Amino acid sequence: MSSRHLRRVVATAVAAAFCAVLAPLAPASAETPRSCAAPDGAHPRSEAPRPCVTADVTLDRLPAVGESATVRVRLGSQIDISRARLSVQLPASLRLSNGGSGLSAPRTIGLNQVAERTFALSKAGRTVTFQVTALAAGPAQVEAAVTDLDAVTPDRSGRGSALLTVGDRPGTSRAGVTGEDSAAVTLAPGTGPAARVAPSLAPSAVPGQICAKGAFSVSDKAGTWLAGRNLPVTVLGKATSSSATQTYGTGLTSSTDGSYSVCFNASSTLYQLWVQFSTNGSLWRVTNNAGSSTYTVTTAAKSNVPSGTDAAFGTTTPSATHMRGWHAFDTLNLLWFARGSSTNCWTARESSACTKITLHWQPGSTDGTYFDNSKPVGQRHVAFADADPDSEHLVLHESGHAFMDLLYGGWWPASDCPSPHYLHAVTGSMCAWTEGFANAITGYLKGDGRFYWPDGQWADLMQTAWNNPNQAASRTNPQNGDKVELRVAGALIDLWRNVDGGPSGTFDNMRQYASSSFNEWFTVDRPQSGLSTTAATRDLVYTHTIDYRTTTPGGGLVNGGFESGTANWTITGGVVGNWTTYPAQAGSWYAWMGGNGSANTDTLSQQVTVPSTGTTATLGYQLRIVTEETGSTVYDTFKVQVVDGSTTTTLATFSNANPSAGYVARTVNLSSYRGKTVTLKFVSVEDTNLRTDFLLDSLTLTTA
Repeated sequence: MSSRHLRRVVATAVAAAFCAVLAPLAPASAETPRSCAAPDGAHPRSEAPRPCVTADVTLDRLPAVGESATVRVRLGSQIDISRARLSVQLPASLRLSNGGSGLSAPRTIGLNQVAERTFALSKAGRTVTFQVTALAAGPAQVEAAVTDLDAVTPDRSGRGSALLTVGDRPGTSRAGVTGEDSAAVTLAPGTGPAARVAPSLAPSAVPGQICAKGAFSVSDKAGTWLAGRNLPVTVLGKATSSSATQTYGTGLTSSTDGSYSVCFNASSTLYQLWVQFSTNGSLWRVTNNAGSSTYTVTTAAKSNVPSGTDAAFGTTTPSATHMRGWHAFDTLNLLWFARGSSTNCWTARESSACTKITLHWQPGSTDGTYFDNSKPVGQRHVAFADADPDSEHLVLHESGHAFMDLLYGGWWPASDCPSPHYLHAVTGSMCAWTEGFANAITGYLKGDGRFYWPDGQWADLMQTAWNNPNQAASRTNPQNGDKVELRVAGALIDLWRNVDGGPSGTFDNMRQYASSSFNEWFTVDRPQSGLSTTAATRDLVYTHTIDYRTTTPGGGLVNGGFESGTANWTITGGVVGNWTTYPAQAGSWYAWMGGNGSANTDTLSQQVTVPSTGTTATLGYQLRIVTEETGSTVYDTFKVQVVDGSTTTTLATFSNANPSAGYVARTVNLSSYRGKTVTLKFVSVEDTNLRTDFLLDSLTLTTA
């Protein structure tokens, strides 16, 4: 083994060990400070970013109706923040008195009220206090969220909450919230979707029938009222005051507007009638963290309901404390509508007894955010932390993992995801594929090509600008290639929008062929379903910095990004690889010439036919030079040559005197070789000491 080969192996091994040690840390950048620590008790597969700031909420007493309590919000930070925004949220059943707290006057958002304050937050922390008065009995949650306004990222946002159940008389209140059933809240006529569904609620009962009618609505984080779609509806009641409760009818809320109309035979007046809604659907469900109970909302009972009439229950919504779980249930409709299955199950693997997607969530939960595939198929679940359903994108992302699990029949490739992993950073090929697929589900189904975190921050999945190596990698400067989940997500969304006519073809392909990486899916499995891998399609993928472009051997330049290793290249010195000592300019493979610190010559060449079309031909390439030499004297050189028959012409020369911090785009003119078959050759020559590394990547041959 040459000295240069040994040095590369050692350097790679050291880098791998170093990365393994640093795996829990975020990439160093202005957005992800290394001082952030993982939250205590975080699940090892959690995809939640690590907070640099925290919020802890406590009450000095548990108030009953008419009583007051002091709320203390203790804020902590691992960094000094010049402008931190504190947002306090609580239900309308608690009245906030902000005197002396500096909080703004509360504003109504859905069934909640929100007050805010901005201040400096140092590493010493800060405490904000205010008063609340209980106005009504029932579950209540007091939440506090803090965000760095000058670096608005998920890991510079923290939140905390306190849960209590308000009693109707002194001494009956208790800490926490128990049970999954909540009394229905009836929205005022004309509020939210209720006005839109009114036409479908026209009288429909015929003699001998009773029809229970109404609509269900949920609120998102912004307070927008949304239709609660495809929710199970059960109509319950009693025939007489002494009768047992019985089920009179079942159905689903509308898949478009959340309305329902459940009619049943009734020959006489019923003593009582009420409606119960559930998150236990036939294809997906939302349960508590134990997975033991789904959520229900029960309306108030109507008395003495005559036969031949409609029982109108208006527009129902859950309590504020349970709203997020119901919102998560509704969000999954987007994935169901797009699943592309030929059966009534999630995938065509099943036609009956469909496997459900199960979401675990409960108020105040810190168990999230991840898909747990460690259990047998059918028992796997998504785990969400308390505020996670505030982001429909996040709900779809994690549910996208569950959907991939169903497409692959429970099979998963070996994981190479670091913990934590980041949208913008190079991970492993499996990680970028599975996470990129889940992000593509999100960006495509929401129609915005983005990923949103629960605090409202977002990343653009459709970025096509190449990474700037002179700046830290971040969500606005993502790294390149098919090991970056943001790049994979953007490529998939583009394929679904502009090539495949939607994602159903991909879903059906995945049902039949299991892929361990985006490369395997695109180059091996995708063509087996007749999905396009033409040059134009590969060019589209390349706009997302993923280079799978090919040309006919003996024609134009092939494997110019080295992602197929040494294919189509003639080399000496083992100069093509995917080392981690230096990053590739795109993808993970590149040519590393020189790097010995002793007398040595490396060569890299490929025979090409320069197209005769157009009037100009240009060879483009990315070159980075790192050297131990100093000064402007030339010791080590790198040459770009063309061999035409017996004539070798040097078109460009670089040396240790041309170092660069990152890759630099270079070109040479090949116009005089149009229509000829020639050999492109790259040669590095080193002297007897002090190494110079010549890093070559992303070669292209174009005409104009």
